[in-house]
Amino acid sequence: MAKFKPNIIFNTLGNAWLGILTLAVTPFQVHFLGVEAYGFVGLISILQVLLGTLDLGISATVTKVVSSDYSNGRMASSDAVNTASSVYWVIAFFISALLWWNASKFASFWLSRTQLDSSTVELGVQIIAVYLGLRWPVAFYAGVISGLQRMDILNAIKAGVHTLRLVGGVIVLFFGADLVLFLVWFAASSAVELLVYATVTYRLFPALRRWPLFSLTSFRDIWKYSAAMNLIALTALVLSQADRLSVTKFLSLEDLGFFSIAYSAASAISLLQSAINSASFPAFSQSFSAGQHTELLSRYGKASQIMGLFVALPCFALIFFGHEILQLWISTRVADEAAVTMAWLALGFFFNATVSNAYTAAVACDQPGLPLKINLLALMFYLPGLYWLVNHYGINGAAAAYAGLNAYYLFTLLPLVQARVMKRGTGLWLRANLLPFLLVGAGAFGFAKILVMAVQPGWQTLAVMALGAVLYIAVSWFFLSDGLRADLHHAIRRVTTR
Repeated sequence: MAKFKPNIIFNTLGNAWLGILTLAVTPFQVHFLGVEAYGFVGLISILQVLLGTLDLGISATVTKVVSSDYSNGRMASSDAVNTASSVYWVIAFFISALLWWNASKFASFWLSRTQLDSSTVELGVQIIAVYLGLRWPVAFYAGVISGLQRMDILNAIKAGVHTLRLVGGVIVLFFGADLVLFLVWFAASSAVELLVYATVTYRLFPALRRWPLFSLTSFRDIWKYSAAMNLIALTALVLSQADRLSVTKFLSLEDLGFFSIAYSAASAISLLQSAINSASFPAFSQSFSAGQHTELLSRYGKASQIMGLFVALPCFALIFFGHEILQLWISTRVADEAAVTMAWLALGFFFNATVSNAYTAAVACDQPGLPLKINLLALMFYLPGLYWLVNHYGINGAAAAYAGLNAYYLFTLLPLVQARVMKRGTGLWLRANLLPFLLVGAGAFGFAKILVMAVQPGWQTLAVMALGAVLYIAVSWFFLSDGLRADLHHAIRRVTTR
């Protein structure tokens, strides 16, 4: 348990900073670029996730291999890690070149409904190709650092490079509100990011070579797990990105802009989720490989309660106060267009976060087939339903489909993991980790919303929303296990003492 709890804290602090930074710079980006150009910038994250299937499950495999290696200097995993590094760099070049040479075709097929100049769009796609190629190996280096369970270093790097990228981007826009110039800065910052990640990883993992090395024996040892992870990533890609792809293809670029703004706000929940999952994966894998099932259960239970406690707060704040938040954050027009969309997305992120520890436990405990089967089944009904909802209800339909998809995981993936990995019942998990926080969140923020109707808009609304958050935290504290309350109390005391 020595590294598990501090790693969650480091990840939470790092992701909280990224979330705050993203929320702070988004209004400036929308102001200088406009909603349509901001929608084009949102294409970066869509492409990054889309091309993530070419990862082949390598980054997750590297994390698992390194975290399970107890040899001196982790030499037992050195060949596998170096082989993965060589493959990753080849893929990076392939991605950049493929997107660069097909920029015109990509722009005409996916971005035909836009008022932006066609030459600007094509050039923008080419710059994004360079950006993605430079950022691609970062996932590999982050996988090695995660496997070493050095989340302190990993989050320091993430915070530093993202601050450089986002704050520098605002400065660039201040001197010239030009989309192409803004994208060039993103590409330049990705080169700095890659250099920092590579340098730090070489120091932490001295067995990593600077020149390509491919070991066929090591590749054979890891390919089955890596292939299963890649298939999961492929199905998850289709399921998680189909909503934004549908909006991009069937609606206008302005609609994508509104959807991207709502998505950016709701994704604050996923930052908290990622903080916990990133610390849980190597910890679960280490407990499983050592045959310590009791320790695995303890870590899984605490991670699940922490997840429920922290993600419900932003979820219900966005559901009940979404319009007020968007109005204050961006503008009244954006609030009118995107508040309902953001509420549906927040609910979807909440369901996804609460079940994500079950997914993490499955892949960490050598049962990636469980989430793979669930994803394949979901494809059969989700895509037709998404198409119908987008065509009838626009961006609200896309967001509602995403919420329904993640609710589906609660009734499919979670029971399977509980029975086959944890050897425990689902009902107990729901009573301890989901229902208390769901009910308290809805009650606390619902009560605050009723109070808002009796006050004047402005700072009073923010004060009442803060009252709802305090009420939620105070009541939720009593639903935590004694062990987790003691851990959190100890962590808070250490932070305040320092």
